[in-house]
This record gives sequence, structure tokens and C-alpha cells, in this order.
Amino acid sequence: MKLTTEQVDLISKEIIEGGIKYQDLYEELLDHYILAIEDRIGHGQTFGEAFEEVHTDFINYKRPLSVWDRYDSGGKPKFGLVKLQDEYQDNLTEEISKKHWQIMKNYFRWPTIVTSLLVGLLTFQFAYLVPRQYFKWVIAICVFAPIFLVLPQFIYALWLYISRRRRFFISLKGHAINLRLTFILGIGQMVFRVPFSDNYSILKQGPLSLVAAFTCFYIAYSLSFYQLYRERFKANRV
Repeated sequence: MKLTTEQVDLISKEIIEGGIKYQDLYEELLDHYILAIEDRIGHGQTFGEAFEEVHTDFINYKRPLSVWDRYDSGGKPKFGLVKLQDEYQDNLTEEISKKHWQIMKNYFRWPTIVTSLLVGLLTFQFAYLVPRQYFKWVIAICVFAPIFLVLPQFIYALWLYISRRRRFFISLKGHAINLRLTFILGIGQMVFRVPFSDNYSILKQGPLSLVAAFTCFYIAYSLSFYQLYRERFKANRV
């Protein structure tokens, strides 16, 4: 038996009130609720009975026996849908991080290492042949390339959210990808101007070998980010 629109809206409302805030996890949970409830209705339960049974399993997920162990210092529940969401988030972030560094390490495995060495040698060679300001533009392009890569998806997600075709603006994958962007922007800040220093800049005063090394790193990171972004990741429970 297919659920009615009103019944699906009720399920959606309870999932959102449970603390879910990522679109992909919301969709997965909604599908799980619907399939589990329809299966129970097929075995003779009413919608109310089926929903109560399924929903109770989720809201009691890893509920501690002691009341004082159920919330963290900020009053956030450590059980139920919020706990489930945290586990999904941690698992997906770890999976994306492992995949990213795997892609980076592949640049130093045969036969890709040949191309990596050639790019490195050319970069170090150019470091002593061309003015430093050219490296500033190369690094700037590599820093902002990942941002421009995710920008179309960002705009599309925003449009879907504004047009009410999705419940949440951000997804679990989007959140994890944003952490990678924060990292590369932070390193970029250090390259262009050392924190807590108003005068020293690696690009202007640093050794040419260090400038070339940073350039190689950003080229590799930018390419690896493109490969990572094309990967498909599915949120899974820990």
C-alpha cells in the first residue's frame, strides 16, 4: 500500500524535528521510513502503528540509560536521529578524507609518478627562470580552482532550496567537501602572507625552492580535488 501525501508529509516533519539538517541523509531516512512503514502496513498494521514502531526505533537510537548521559554540555542530544546524523557525518568525512589522500598518493605510484616528477622538475626549473609574480598567479588559480569547481553545484542546490524543491540547502558530502576547501584556503593564506606577520611573504621573500614546492603541492591538490569531487559517496552508518 502506497502512503498518501499527508502521511509522507507527517514523516518528513518528524524527521526534520528530530534534528536532521542534511539533504542526502534526509532523503535516505525518508525512503527508509516509507519502505519500512509500507512493509508493516502490508502485514496488517495501521499507518499509526507502523509509524510509531519505526519512529520509536530511530528516536531511541543509542539512548543512554542514565538521563544525565543523554545530552552534551551544549544541550545537544547524544542519541536518536541527531546521534545517527553525527555518525553518518563522521563516517562520510573520514571516507572522503581517505579517498582524497589515496588520490594524492597515486600521483607517486607507477606510472603516474613519471608525470609527477616531470611536473616537479619543470616547476623547479621555472622557479629560477621566471619572475616570482608569475607563481603568485599560478598558486592563486590552483587555490580558487576548487571553489569554482563546486560553485555550479552550490548555485544549483541554492536554487532548489529557494524554489522549495529540497528541504535543506547543504548535504553531507557538501559539508565534507567544504572542510577540504577550508584547508586549502588556510594553506593559501600562509603562502601569500605568513599569519601574524605584516611584512614577510613566502612568495616575495621565501627561497625559490620553497615557492616551487608550494606550487607543486597546489597543482597536485587542485587536480586531486577535481578527481575527488567527481567521486560518488554514499552516507553510511558507522
